[in-house]
Amino acid sequence: MSEKTRKAIHLCALLVPILSEITSRTIALTIIALVTITYAVEELLRLRGRPLPVITPFTMKMSRPEEKTHFIIRPLYLAAGIIFALAIYSKAIAYSSICIVAIGDPVAALVGGRFGRRHIIKRKTVEGFAAGLIASFLVASILVPPFLALAGAVGGMLMELLDVPDDNLAMPIVAGAVMSLLSRASH
Repeated sequence: MSEKTRKAIHLCALLVPILSEITSRTIALTIIALVTITYAVEELLRLRGRPLPVITPFTMKMSRPEEKTHFIIRPLYLAAGIIFALAIYSKAIAYSSICIVAIGDPVAALVGGRFGRRHIIKRKTVEGFAAGLIASFLVASILVPPFLALAGAVGGMLMELLDVPDDNLAMPIVAGAVMSLLSRASH
């Protein structure tokens, strides 16, 4: 399993706004919740020595070696952040915050890993942060005004930089909160 494959899976979060538009927010939230619950059950069964066909082999292929001995929580953080954003924020802000986590996190990791030379915090680099910020801003700008997109991208990417409590959870929540507050303040 390569880190590029993990990040490609991360990009699948971009399908959430599309699913929501094709169906409805309620249906999209229901599907994401069901997939999330299925994943959690799979992880519990895997740890009890009862792997599920298809799901467990895929989970193992996508996981890092150090993750395989315990419950792999990071996908649940991403799902929770997406569910929170979709359930709480206005449509444009929810979609923007989901795009920020879907694009910003993998772009930062790939660019930082390949071209990063100046480390900020642990493995995080200036180059990765800047690339994630620019990519997040550009994608979010399609959905919200540029000043909101920039604020959301900065908020989300700061969470990616700090990795607190988990960037997959914090990025869409913080990006959406920042954009929502600024949107209300500007009206």
